[in-house]
Amino acid sequence: LMSDFKQNPSFPPFNHHLFSSANNFGFPPSPFPFSELVDLFHYDDFNHLNPFINDLFCGEVAAPYFAFPTPFNKYRPPRNRSGPANELHIRLEECYEQWRALEKERKKTEADLARNFPGKRVSSSNNTPVSRLPANPSRVDRLIVDQLREQARVLTLIGKMERLRGAPVHGNISTTLERHMEAIHVTQARRKDEIINAANPQRQGAPRYNNEKDVLALAAAIRELAASTRKARTALWCALQMTLPKSPSSGP
Repeated sequence: LMSDFKQNPSFPPFNHHLFSSANNFGFPPSPFPFSELVDLFHYDDFNHLNPFINDLFCGEVAAPYFAFPTPFNKYRPPRNRSGPANELHIRLEECYEQWRALEKERKKTEADLARNFPGKRVSSSNNTPVSRLPANPSRVDRLIVDQLREQARVLTLIGKMERLRGAPVHGNISTTLERHMEAIHVTQARRKDEIINAANPQRQGAPRYNNEKDVLALAAAIRELAASTRKARTALWCALQMTLPKSPSSGP
């Protein structure tokens, strides 16, 4: 993303004086996945933002990496569930937290764009077809549909931002959102495997551990989906920062 700035000298410079205090900057509520910024962009690309980054992190972040503890450590499994069921419950809670954060931040992004581009139609509404919930849906089924719907909204909003800024977003942002969609599809496939194998356990004489393997495979897919959703939040934030109008420098 920052390499685009280096290649295009006509791009207006980043005015870090606008962010004299990190507390005045409109970041999404904690925990925000700033760590994924390093996955999207190399540390050296932050040179243009050094005064802002140093203020934001109070000078406590040392090169060449930003280190952040994972927030996925606060879910305690219910005592009346088996090991695989516990794992699935924990991963579902993690992923739903990330989905809710993505939804909230996407709505805030829409509001920020509408405020900064008056008269422009900025909405994430779309006609993208989304899978319908099955009869008697599980929490996993609901999560998959919710993720698909939110992913479509984010992609629509990214497209609106590209039109507003008159240029495509950085390739890493697009790649991050593509991987988010892939993670949703993998979760769908693991859920389908679980349903098929659970429907015929006696007929096939499948041992119990096979069913547990299906549940653990589904839990692993949901864990990856949570991580991918976290990165999608970062990608959305980066796209917004590159789209918002740049205020002119106060200097001569």
